[in-house]
Amino acid sequence: MSEYRMPWNAREGVIYGCIIASLSSLLIGGFNVYTNMGYSLETFPDFLKNYLVVWPAIFLVAFILAASVVEKVSKIVVRKYAGPNDSTNAYICFNTIVCVLLMSMSMTLIGGIIGQSIGALIGGGTVDIAETVMIWPEIWPRNFCIAFWVEMLIAQPAARKAMVMIHRSKMGDVTAS
Repeated sequence: MSEYRMPWNAREGVIYGCIIASLSSLLIGGFNVYTNMGYSLETFPDFLKNYLVVWPAIFLVAFILAASVVEKVSKIVVRKYAGPNDSTNAYICFNTIVCVLLMSMSMTLIGGIIGQSIGALIGGGTVDIAETVMIWPEIWPRNFCIAFWVEMLIAQPAARKAMVMIHRSKMGDVTAS
């Protein structure tokens, strides 16, 4: 029987990817906007209002990047280094590390540019791509650490739980793990 925690087909892959991209972009992107734009607990309602304007764009870019580039590169890397006798858990962990590495590297740059662009459109400052590129080496390690834990503790488990629920309903099996 196929692994219950992973997508079995393209439709499930889209569901799986949407869950991961939505939770990751909401939490990681939200954290970056909150900390980098000077919000505080007193201005949290303003943060929510402003971030919910930016979030759909961040989600779409994260989902498209993950589905079109990161997933393909990750499969190549995991196939090269994971052995046929490695467990599903080892595969999942290795795949998560590779995906987080690639996504955090790209989204630190792309997310910064998108955030600045949308911020400029809703009355914020100008977009400074050169500055975003220059501060990337300082910001990326923090984003990798945040993304790693969000993926390992929240996004990936939620997506795998959704797959188990979908597969249980398909199979009528209440013992799927």
